[in-house]
Amino acid sequence: MQDEQDPEPLLTNQQNKLALVFGESDSIDGKALGILGANVAVAIFINQTAHDLVTWEYFALYVPFLLSLVLNVFSIWPRQYLTAGVSGDRLTDYINMDRGELLLSLLANTQEAIEYNSRLNRGRMRACLASIGITGLGLVTLLCIL
Repeated sequence: MQDEQDPEPLLTNQQNKLALVFGESDSIDGKALGILGANVAVAIFINQTAHDLVTWEYFALYVPFLLSLVLNVFSIWPRQYLTAGVSGDRLTDYINMDRGELLLSLLANTQEAIEYNSRLNRGRMRACLASIGITGLGLVTLLCIL
């Protein structure tokens, strides 16, 4: 008699990976909020210290921080993440499945959620990293002008 492979350990592994992807999302939020706070602090500093500047200097000072702010808002904006759970309208289908089929179906749902959520996180992380770079450029501009 041939032993069947049990997909449950693989499902558990993939569910743990999905939890890591959700944790990565929280980490991106933290980074973006930190950069947002730095941008606000620098804008307050500019408002308090930059007097009697030419118009292009004000423009050069504020534009990088405004661009960074837009990227921060994009990074922080709430998104609809997928979960490995079963939707209510398909619950009866899942209840009627045998164990092996159920585990494979849940494994497919989990893998789909991992791929989709990872794609969302990549876009958010790119925006966050671009925001960090633009903030750095703004700081260099600030040091050159003031």
